[in-house]
Amino acid sequence: MADSSYGYPDWRSVPYADERRRDVPDGDALGGFGARLAARVLDIGLLMAAVFLASVLADYTGDGFLALVVAVVVGGYEPVLTAVYGATLGKQLCGLRVVRRGGGLGFGRALWRWACVAVGCAVPVLGVVNLLRCAWDRPYRQCLHDKAADTIVCRVQR
Repeated sequence: MADSSYGYPDWRSVPYADERRRDVPDGDALGGFGARLAARVLDIGLLMAAVFLASVLADYTGDGFLALVVAVVVGGYEPVLTAVYGATLGKQLCGLRVVRRGGGLGFGRALWRWACVAVGCAVPVLGVVNLLRCAWDRPYRQCLHDKAADTIVCRVQR
C-alpha cells in the first residue's frame, strides 16, 4: 500500500482503534486493586516511621533537621525508588512494579507521577478518586497519576 503523493499516509495504513490496544497485557499481569492498596499503605507506614524517627532525633538536633529529613524522605522516597528499581519498598513487598508502555521509566517521569499523587492527596475528593480509579479503569487499571505519567503497575513474575 503506497503512500499518497502528498506525503500523507494512505488511509489503509492508519490502524483501527482496536489495533492500537494489542499491547494490552492480560488481566493477570496487571497489579490488582488490593495489592496496590496494600503497597500504598505499606509505603505510607514506612514514611510515617521515618518522620517519627526524624522527630525524635530533632529533639537533639533542632527543628531544621526535621524539616530537612521530611523534605528529603517524603519528597524523594517514591520518585527515586520508582526510577531506580521500578517500585517502592511497599510495591516490592507486594510483588508490583511500575512500567511505562513503550519506553523506560526515568527519574523525570517518576517525579511527575509522584507529583500527581501529591496533588491528589492535597485535594481530598481527588485523592479518593485517584485511589479508586484503578478498580474500574480498563484496560490498564490505571489511577489518575498513572494516566498522567503513562505508566502501568504490573505484577512481578516470580
